[in-house]
Amino acid sequence: MKKFRLLTLIAAMFAFVLVGCSSGNGNANGANDANDGAKNNATEQNAAEETTADQKEIDAAVQDIKKKGKLVLATSADYPPYEWHLLKDGKDEIVGFDIEIAKELADSLDVELEIKDLDFEGIIPSLASGQADIAIAGLSTTPERLNAVNMSIPYFENKQVALVPKDKADQYKSMDDFAGKVVAAQTGSLQENTVRENFPKDVELKSLPRINNLALEVKNGTADALVISISAGEQYAKQFPELVAIKVGIPDEPGVCIATQKDNDGLTAYVNQELKKMIDEGKIDEWFNEYEKISSESVGAEDAESADAGNNSSNNDNAANQNDANNAKN
Repeated sequence: MKKFRLLTLIAAMFAFVLVGCSSGNGNANGANDANDGAKNNATEQNAAEETTADQKEIDAAVQDIKKKGKLVLATSADYPPYEWHLLKDGKDEIVGFDIEIAKELADSLDVELEIKDLDFEGIIPSLASGQADIAIAGLSTTPERLNAVNMSIPYFENKQVALVPKDKADQYKSMDDFAGKVVAAQTGSLQENTVRENFPKDVELKSLPRINNLALEVKNGTADALVISISAGEQYAKQFPELVAIKVGIPDEPGVCIATQKDNDGLTAYVNQELKKMIDEGKIDEWFNEYEKISSESVGAEDAESADAGNNSSNNDNAANQNDANNAKN
């Protein structure tokens, strides 16, 4: 099992709690080097503007959540092992290591967790409009996001890769090899900017709100590649064996963060405190490994379910045809 080094980002929390962030992903052919994704200098290179919150502000933000009795999470559940839909005992659930972080935050506040599953591009607006308290969805810091929301300290990193058809993987050794190709990225994601800024200028960028639909575009040949994180790319490669995640020199992103409402420095500071505890206790690392395994296993289980459904459908069709034949005889 791959084990990512988690960012130990704040040596001391002083009398004030610092607020800041970044994000990232990447993968290789077969990808046994995902451990190289976390980099301890990412905070220095990609730190967001820092603000401060005193204990009074933190207590006020906590009380506001407690009065509501729930912590509202905005996410986009199509990004395993971060967050995705999983059918468990016939019931659809949103799971992932990001979801465990949200649950831990809700538990620390002694409130329920309410999950809003949105298109990725709708996550930041949901915070800005007050429909959600926090957003956890593999988010990274950009200047545009910092104008709209607060960002926490980074809690996780890995690399970026290109998801391509397996039979064409040898064509791509670098980003330059995608000249004239259609390269996909999720709408509103940092990967969109990565394609615009780092791939050849004649690349056609294809954007859609959902990662799973973009993976299907590559599978069906309507896109040549999808820029995606190493961990999510591996999972989609398992779901679609015709695809493979490859290294082509795509720049690493900074660290993954939690977004909170703009200028709610008290809640952001509280989130930072709790994240620091989770990092120090090894919980995030543990959850990542757990849900990477679950995601890998669920692909096989879903394939088996699909096969069973197909067999049942075929058996029912055969039975119906036999009944029709018998009726015709009668």
